[in-house]
Amino acid sequence: MEGLAMKKLLIILAILPLALSVQAAGPRKLKFEYDAYYEYYFENREFDKSGSKYFYSSTINSMVLTPSVGFSFYQNRNLHHRLGLGIDLRRDMGVGPQNYQILDEVTINYDVHARLGNGALFEGILGVLPRHYSEGEYSEFFASDSLLFADRNIDGILLKYKTPRFYAELGEDWMGKGGPTRRERFMFFSAGAWSWKPWLKLGWDAFFYHYAGSEQAPGVVDLDYLHPYVKADFAYYTDMQELSLKAGPMLSYQWDRKQEEKQSTPCGAELVLTARKWNVSLQNTSYFGSNLQYLYNNLDTGGIKYGHDLYFGNPWYRGFFDSLKASWEPNIAPFLKLRVAARFTFDNSGFIGSQQYFGFIFNLDKYRHPKMGAGRIGNFTEQKKGIPL
Repeated sequence: MEGLAMKKLLIILAILPLALSVQAAGPRKLKFEYDAYYEYYFENREFDKSGSKYFYSSTINSMVLTPSVGFSFYQNRNLHHRLGLGIDLRRDMGVGPQNYQILDEVTINYDVHARLGNGALFEGILGVLPRHYSEGEYSEFFASDSLLFADRNIDGILLKYKTPRFYAELGEDWMGKGGPTRRERFMFFSAGAWSWKPWLKLGWDAFFYHYAGSEQAPGVVDLDYLHPYVKADFAYYTDMQELSLKAGPMLSYQWDRKQEEKQSTPCGAELVLTARKWNVSLQNTSYFGSNLQYLYNNLDTGGIKYGHDLYFGNPWYRGFFDSLKASWEPNIAPFLKLRVAARFTFDNSGFIGSQQYFGFIFNLDKYRHPKMGAGRIGNFTEQKKGIPL
């Protein structure tokens, strides 16, 4: 597999000079595109204090480079098309050369940007696309940081719609094609918000997850989730970067059709308080309610624990918890993102453990296309009438 990955990389590198020469020749309707997205992710987990109640103490230390090429063109001033091909090259630190596969996944996607007749903006992306193209705000019940890094791509569709006061996205991710041992899995997900006032938003995040068994372990689990919320950011009246309160109910519908007689509707509420100044932030997340992950330790009909294959979020949404995160994200450049953070989590039994994070992202596309690029719907201040998207 390493030889195959190297051949693909060499093909991309061979195409790159051609792309650059075509661009240098002068204005063309068809424009060759190239990109490089690099992410380094480090997370250290210390959970011995709770007897590894939710996590085992461990360290994730990994990096991914995604080079890509493609082309784009303007159909007219209000419609822009882009087609791209890339590969995820991943390396887990400390793993010997005989025990890792550097080629992680191939990404192929079509991206269209449109300015609609009412002035709204639309973006649609089809294919295998990077998960960071999603621009909605999701609760950590939807997915943890580590799983978002590990499962980097969406296999399906992502649609976005934006007006000056409203944003919504809808996606479909086909995670598994059914087979003798492979499960059929797919998810529809959505997030959005309406700015009622400059300092007040009404929003939501939600998903519908179909988790089926395989031919050898039949069965279906339904996991549906809705989280409407209100978010008030009082930084509008202060010199803070953010001083927000976000609160709302967390509603779910769950059913292991093969092993449960009836459906369950565990519910709760989440409260998130965030204070940020000088790019230093404190964020406290609290959950109150019933066990939203009550099937986590259950076994399917084949004797395999559901675990994080069913629940992608942090694993402590099983009753009350309180988590405090301190982080520093300096403003280096639009195409560079650095994060240093520490997190401390408590539940009804007391302190359960801590996590330390270090993350770094280099996004060449944000340097080449700072106003609007692949996977970014853009802003109205950058897309005035008469100016191409």
